[in-house]
Amino acid sequence: MTDRGERRFHQLVIAGGFCLALMIAWALAAPWVVTLIVLVLAAGSISPAWSLTRRFHRYFVAPLYPDGPTEDPTSFLRADGLLSVIAFAGAVFVVAGVPPLGWTLVGLATLNLLMDGFADAAPIRRLLDRALPPSEIQE
Repeated sequence: MTDRGERRFHQLVIAGGFCLALMIAWALAAPWVVTLIVLVLAAGSISPAWSLTRRFHRYFVAPLYPDGPTEDPTSFLRADGLLSVIAFAGAVFVVAGVPPLGWTLVGLATLNLLMDGFADAAPIRRLLDRALPPSEIQE
């Protein structure tokens, strides 16, 4: 079980990084910014303990607020893993010379993270939960 505030902080910081990359899409460094952010997102999807944003929240933000509600992180971790693949594919398309498709994929990942962070209404997470409910996963 993990803290809901920690998960939301993680998603919103990652989405903010993707928004930054979208704002500087004209720069040559923008796909590399996406790639670095994808590494943070992918590491956090493997284990919440590996996420830099979650650690920052635990050590600096969480002591300022009382403990919030907890939740099962399984479906969110799977969605983060899929979103990291989608955003990385977008960065690859931008580097390969197909920027409209690449930035569209990064934008979709950003939108999904924002929807999940603000309203718990991410379409990709809902589709993954429907295809493979968290209770069926063996740990």
